[in-house]
Amino acid sequence: MNSFGKVVLIVLCFMMLILSGCWSYVSKEAREKFETRDGAFSVTVYPVSVVIGQERVHDEELAAEVIDFLSREKLAHPVMGIGNIDMPVKWGHNQAKMAQRSAMKFSELMEEKEIQTEYALLVEILCNSSENNVGGVHYYLCDKEGNLADGGLTNSHWDEFHKVEPHDRNGGLAVAKLMLRKGWMISENDIDAD
Repeated sequence: MNSFGKVVLIVLCFMMLILSGCWSYVSKEAREKFETRDGAFSVTVYPVSVVIGQERVHDEELAAEVIDFLSREKLAHPVMGIGNIDMPVKWGHNQAKMAQRSAMKFSELMEEKEIQTEYALLVEILCNSSENNVGGVHYYLCDKEGNLADGGLTNSHWDEFHKVEPHDRNGGLAVAKLMLRKGWMISENDIDAD
C-alpha cells in the first residue's frame, strides 16, 4: 500500500471512530430493548424537520411518505404525530455534535409528550439556505419515556448518500429511507414462524 492509501485508511478509521461515539448518548437499555424487538413496532412519526440555512421547517407531506414507507416495508406500525418538534438551529463544523444537540432536544421533548405508541421518530434533513444542497440526514428514535433508543447520521461520506446524491428535502428523505431500511430491517432468521 502506498503512502496515500495509508493516509486514506487512517483518515477513514479516525472518522469511523468519531462517528461510532457520536451516538454514545443513546440509552443502552432502550437500545437493547429496541434491538431485541420481535418484528414491527408502533411508532409516532413527527413532521420531517428540514433545516434550511438558519430556519427549521416542518414537512407533514414528507412525514406521510415516511409513514407509507414504514408500512410498506413492514418495518413499523406508524401513525402521524400531532404538532411540530421545534428545536433551535445551531450550525457547526461538527455534524455529530449537531445531531447530538437535536437528539437530546428531541428526547427532552418526548419526555413531556404522552405518545400512545411504543416509539417516536423524527427525521432531520440539513440543507443550505437555497435548499439545493443537502449536507446531512439524521433520524432519532425515542421510546415513550423519551429515552433515545436509536439514531442515524449520514452525509456525503456514506453509501446511502452516494446512492441518492440528494440536492433537496426529497432527496434527503430518500436517504433517510435507506438508513431506516438498513437499520431496522429484521432478517428472516430473526422472525419466529407463526
